[in-house]
Amino acid sequence: MGPVLVFGHRNPDNDSICSAVAYAHLKNLTDADNVYVPARLGAVPRETAWAFERWGLELPIEIAHVHTTVRDAMTEGAVTISAEKPMLDAGRLLREHDVRALPVTSDDGTVVGLISQRTLAERYLESTEVVGFTRTPVSVRRLVRVLEGTLLAGDEGATLTGRVLIGAAEPETMVAMISPGDTLIVGDRRRTQPMALEAGVACLVVTTGSEPGADALEAACERGAAVIVTPHDTYSAARLVSLATAVGDTMDTDVLFVGPDTLLSEATEDLFASVHREAVVVDTEKNCLGVLTRTDLARGIRKRVVLVDHNESSQSAAGVDEASVVEIVDHHRVGDIQTAGPILFLNLPVGSTATIVALRYEQLDVDTPPAMAGILLGALLTDTVILKSPTTTRYDREVCERLAAIAGVDPLEYGMELFRSRSAGEVFSAAAVVGADVKEYRVGDISAAIAQYETVDAAATLQHADEIESALEAMRAAKGCDVAVLMLTDVVREGSQIFASGKVRLAERALGISLAAGPVWMDGVLSRKKQVAARIVSGSGA
Repeated sequence: MGPVLVFGHRNPDNDSICSAVAYAHLKNLTDADNVYVPARLGAVPRETAWAFERWGLELPIEIAHVHTTVRDAMTEGAVTISAEKPMLDAGRLLREHDVRALPVTSDDGTVVGLISQRTLAERYLESTEVVGFTRTPVSVRRLVRVLEGTLLAGDEGATLTGRVLIGAAEPETMVAMISPGDTLIVGDRRRTQPMALEAGVACLVVTTGSEPGADALEAACERGAAVIVTPHDTYSAARLVSLATAVGDTMDTDVLFVGPDTLLSEATEDLFASVHREAVVVDTEKNCLGVLTRTDLARGIRKRVVLVDHNESSQSAAGVDEASVVEIVDHHRVGDIQTAGPILFLNLPVGSTATIVALRYEQLDVDTPPAMAGILLGALLTDTVILKSPTTTRYDREVCERLAAIAGVDPLEYGMELFRSRSAGEVFSAAAVVGADVKEYRVGDISAAIAQYETVDAAATLQHADEIESALEAMRAAKGCDVAVLMLTDVVREGSQIFASGKVRLAERALGISLAAGPVWMDGVLSRKKQVAARIVSGSGA
């Protein structure tokens, strides 16, 4: 079973990323049965990159979706076989590992075909004739190996291309049937052996461990023919000869190849449309990574995920409805995520998800490392606007004090550093201002996108008000929302400049303002969730 992905919402903010990383760290310490991998659903905010560099941590991987992929369902470590191996080896591997098919590899390890039980059955097991080498030549070396025999004469590198006959008739009758280049399987028939070699047999197979006569060996040496002694009886030897053909000469080259990151839904369609019961999973260089069988599809494998700082499908990864949500850690309203069974849902009315994660370290009696304390503290401070947001609770203040002590920093100074890092060396971009931190809400037929951009110098950003308004409208149109709102939050002045586009009247009624003359300053408005989103949602009929 694959790892459990831990991630926050789309367009991740500092709290979303830091809480996911810290919670994955905590879960890996407390759950020995699983591996938790932190991830993110978008670009890294500047303050988050600064904080991770400050504490010497690696940023989490970015994922595009959590749709089930071939990698999630495939059987890894597939048993493969070289194209040069005899069919006997393929049959033994199929039986030993109880699989229906084997990917066939070339000398460089790339997959070139597939050998299956069906192929064996169709071409050999149901055959009533001894299969010759006219269409699929066999080396003497390979024949000796398959027969578990001993080469008494001839060149093991020679290739056999004729028919395969069984010497059961009288010598004179047998000789009349032989053509030059044939292989003859014979028991302890001393008269037949030299006569067959004189008639042009390229290889004489003597069964039941019988020693050929001296005259037969002399005839073989004179003509450059091979003589093989096998411990098997004539019937068994004949069947084994049929399995001496190289896998590469018998394999099916019409193979269904899929990549590990192919959506399972797409691979399923291809597999059921294929004559095969399995697809070979390969990388870009056609190296075998595993196989995907119809049995794998029947297992109903889904990605396992932990949602952090959100619990609404519209804010989550694409494909979350296909995933198995095993936990949720959030400080927002309860959304529409559905689960197949009961899960751990940590949902508290506090100022940040980081606060809940920090409390969880305490509850589980796990020491918080300074680096984890540092990023959790930063997430708490940015989400509560350095404890000034009305969403701030006593739990946030207590956790802030404890994390600051562990990290060895002054929370006010550290918080200001975080906010300053957002614009350090930045070239102004209106699209970045409106798109850095956006959350979407839907109530009935009304949809809203509410963005927030926090800064220590809102006045400088306001000089680009016209560009911001245009970018906000472009973002609204791209998302197809009824109304888009931007909170340009000044951390120092403790308030926000409100922009809106689309059905502006929805925002005006909800917030009690008029935007006819442009953006409006709202003193003390710092929380998107409690002071803006909640009003717009309730004002839309929720």
